[in-house]
Amino acid sequence: MPTRGHFVAALPWVLFLTLVVSMGILPRLLLPPTLLRIAASFGVGYSDVSALFLTGSAGFVSGLLASGFIANRITHRWTIVLSIGLNAGALLVLSTVRSLVGFHLLFAVINWASGLYPGSGIASVLSLVSPARRGTALAIHESGPNLAYLAAPVLAAVLAPTLGWRVVFRVVGAAALLVAVAFAAFGRASAERGQSPNFQNISLFLRNRPFWVVSALFIVAASGAMGVFSVLPTYLVVDHGLREELVNTLVGLSRVTGFASILLAGTLADRYGFTRVVVVVLGTTGLVTVALGLATGPALLVAVFLQPLLVGAFFPLGLSALSDVAPPAARNLSVALAIPLANFFGAGVAPRVMSWAGSVGAFRLSFVVLGILTIASLLLLRWMRPSRARAGEQPFPQPPRARLDSVG
Repeated sequence: MPTRGHFVAALPWVLFLTLVVSMGILPRLLLPPTLLRIAASFGVGYSDVSALFLTGSAGFVSGLLASGFIANRITHRWTIVLSIGLNAGALLVLSTVRSLVGFHLLFAVINWASGLYPGSGIASVLSLVSPARRGTALAIHESGPNLAYLAAPVLAAVLAPTLGWRVVFRVVGAAALLVAVAFAAFGRASAERGQSPNFQNISLFLRNRPFWVVSALFIVAASGAMGVFSVLPTYLVVDHGLREELVNTLVGLSRVTGFASILLAGTLADRYGFTRVVVVVLGTTGLVTVALGLATGPALLVAVFLQPLLVGAFFPLGLSALSDVAPPAARNLSVALAIPLANFFGAGVAPRVMSWAGSVGAFRLSFVVLGILTIASLLLLRWMRPSRARAGEQPFPQPPRARLDSVG
């Protein structure tokens, strides 16, 4: 494995993990651009199918909570292989189901498998690079989910109109299975065992105020990213009368600009610190989210492109902040504790509530409210300790090492 300080030597393996996380999250993101087609195939309304967002969120959260136990048994490397392999297999089976109940069950499995990845994936990325390059490495890794956000609606726009949503699912499942096999054979990841979440370990985080501030900001950012992405295609078709193929293409292409902001945010965080950068990122995200609900015509299309550009930049910042909460051996645990809440509310509750709002004629208002909440969340930063001004400085107090090491 490359020496931690040699970023150039570690870069190919960071990029491989970026591909893995992209293929791991892509199956979860196929639902929003195909939601109306799935609803039609099962003979229900889009508000009814939106209950799948809660099913998927619950599956993902349970996978995150189980990830520490699994990584403790089979190491981070093989947890990653299990995650992507099971994800691919479940998606292939899902493409054949004929009942909505079966769809719920398999969608939960897909999301559970995806939930196994984050703790082990982040721990593996951090094991490959030096602390001074951590923000840059995480930013590169976080471009993987952005690639998935781009690919899902574009694939749906290209394949679904002529071949149907089931073929879209099969193509992605087959590709994910190939990536799983390739990573098992050639990939590099942390060979360490993860930290199992027991009561004493969890209590170290529960008493840490900066941990809760970052977790709350994750909830807001996840609602702005996953929540908005989940309902945006339906919103643009139902409320603005745009064609489905055009909408999915626009939503997919809007993610192209996100790569630059993710990489820039990670670099700026290494230089200026978490707090300063996150004020800009979430503040502008909130304003543009409000614009999604108020704008029409060309202004709406501008907001569609700007919103993912801005909100996606938060995640490398948040992940870097979470990694400061614990020593290296427990970094996967800090991720596994913070991300469940973010996903439950951001990927489950937020799109479900926004879809319900759409069914009662208040789709636009839901975007305005979310944008205002995003801006208001910046008030939480007053409870943060001063963020690091330079790479290598710790913005959060480290948990007592002796107490952590003494836990079985």
